[in-house]
Amino acid sequence: MSLDTWTNPAVLAAFLSAVAAIAAAVATWRAPVSAARIAEILRRQGDNEMESRRFKLNVFALLMQGRAELASEDTVRALNSIDVAFNKSVPVREAWAELFQAFGIVPMQNHLVDKRVRKLLREMAQDLGIADTLRLDDFARTYFPNALAQDREMRSLQRQATLKQLTGSAAPEQNIADPAASLWPPKPVENKL
Repeated sequence: MSLDTWTNPAVLAAFLSAVAAIAAAVATWRAPVSAARIAEILRRQGDNEMESRRFKLNVFALLMQGRAELASEDTVRALNSIDVAFNKSVPVREAWAELFQAFGIVPMQNHLVDKRVRKLLREMAQDLGIADTLRLDDFARTYFPNALAQDREMRSLQRQATLKQLTGSAAPEQNIADPAASLWPPKPVENKL
């Protein structure tokens, strides 16, 4: 083919039409495969984001439910899950670090712990996008009936008594199974110096 043939507008148009037809055929063949691949990637991302949000909501809900009793097993598990569930939320993780620090203050300052729990819950609610429907006093309002508080106190006293008994730090009278034997003074302890 000569150069005059390629400069002819009809030949050039025919050639470009052929190239366009080939490109359209390739696109028609590859488009469903690419679309399916893109759809799968988007579906997977959506599932991951939904699962992440569900995990965050679960941790938040457990903390809201257990904010009156932070020592419960569920609440402790939720607190220990914060770094994973809210790994991309710096304000939540900083609020959790502040609460964790407050737990270490001896003697424990309940007012400080309560304040930091409220701050943590507020930061979590903001991250979840539900903070506009909750006020700070909503995080402070808890219901914990006296009967549950008494049960908790009894379990604590029983645990302390059992621990004393197991470690041998209980008074000898408490370790004696026979009530008649408790009438006698305890045996003297030999001093081995």
